[in-house]
Amino acid sequence: MLSEEKPLIRVHGLSKSYEIYPKSADRIKQSLWGNNKRRYYRDFHALSHVSFEVYRGASFAVIGKNGAGKSTLLQLITGTLEPTAGTIEVNGKVAAVLELGAGFNMEYSGRENIELYCNLLMMPPSAIKARFDQIVAFSELEDFIDQPLKTYSSGMVARLAFSVIAHVDADILIIDEALSVGDASFSQKCMRFLHEFVKHGSIFFVSHDLSAVKRFCDSAMWLEHGKVRAFGESAKVCDAYMADIYPNETQSDVTGSKPVLTALEPEMRVVKPTHASNSEAVDKGAQHLAGFNFNPNSAAFGNGGAEIIGVGLTGIEGRALSHCEGQTLVQVSVKARAIQTVDRPILGFFIKDRLGQALFGANTYRAYEGQTPSIAAGQTVEAVFSFKMPTLMIGDYSVCAAIADGTLQSHTQLHWLHDAGLFKVTTSSLDGVLVGIPMQGIELRCIQPVLP
Repeated sequence: MLSEEKPLIRVHGLSKSYEIYPKSADRIKQSLWGNNKRRYYRDFHALSHVSFEVYRGASFAVIGKNGAGKSTLLQLITGTLEPTAGTIEVNGKVAAVLELGAGFNMEYSGRENIELYCNLLMMPPSAIKARFDQIVAFSELEDFIDQPLKTYSSGMVARLAFSVIAHVDADILIIDEALSVGDASFSQKCMRFLHEFVKHGSIFFVSHDLSAVKRFCDSAMWLEHGKVRAFGESAKVCDAYMADIYPNETQSDVTGSKPVLTALEPEMRVVKPTHASNSEAVDKGAQHLAGFNFNPNSAAFGNGGAEIIGVGLTGIEGRALSHCEGQTLVQVSVKARAIQTVDRPILGFFIKDRLGQALFGANTYRAYEGQTPSIAAGQTVEAVFSFKMPTLMIGDYSVCAAIADGTLQSHTQLHWLHDAGLFKVTTSSLDGVLVGIPMQGIELRCIQPVLP
């Protein structure tokens, strides 16, 4: 059983430190006169006391700002760095794309680099020969395979690297930001492969793309200054991370924002695969939505200049929406109260799936650009958005609501409520896609061939 098998990756108390010397001469001084009482360097802790386990079939993400320790962690796991303290246990074959072109020789051709990379990944010559054509076909670089890698674009190098690791029968794939340079069609091909791979292996994913992390990964770990800031369900960790970095991203002066998750003490965190339930029957041709209740105590962030006091999902007449056929005209209302004067209020919402991925939404900025009335302290404002509810897959969904002050480009986030309300789609005509739109017409024609 899954609970009895060994984790593919077990990391315990992992730390990595470096000696930083102010001047080159200080290295010589340290070797001659340095001791426990006198040091000519300072310690830099790239990683401190990190512990976790990843089991087969799980997809795990590591997020954090540049310099947080993500790349150091990956290099330690793949064995290209030695830890200062702690242990790493890997029970399976690891294939990784850590940096663009890592393991490649830029003077070699694509063909030679495939052989080089496969050798580094311990593939026998017979397996390399058997997989070579498949690797080239996956990369779509047939016309360039005998050209030096130094003539490749960054996207082409990423294609080649991923194509190799996709064909080496690994148990663990480590994917760094190198994939972000690929074009859209190749990225989609990679994601299809990864979805198949995770059925029998595990994926270690490092990315700044929070939507991809929420969509693809079961769990996530947020690193900050080499320490674990948060660990858990990917959507919750990404929301906490976004709450923490949001002020800097919007050029605002927000103070007092608090992350959704607090710092964690060093402990073992376990990542196992999760599987969404899809056992409820589907009523073809219809969609039924059930249950929506406003939750003012859900995870939130903002500087407190205003607060969301009500969010509703109703019929167009404002009646409570207990059930809703697909494409019914509905309303989302967002009600907020100003704690202090809000000069240029922006109210908006997102509909999110169970992984926290935003499916659609809107805000008031474009409709009232340059003409938005200010809100005095103590005053209440309500925004009402009317639209035809698109057809959704069976599952759980949430409404995220927010109020800000400023413009879309530069604003202060006053109150962002992650899961202001939850609802469930209990039956749906959709199968295999997240959102459906009504067809204005479907016509089947039989065209007779034109005879000469």
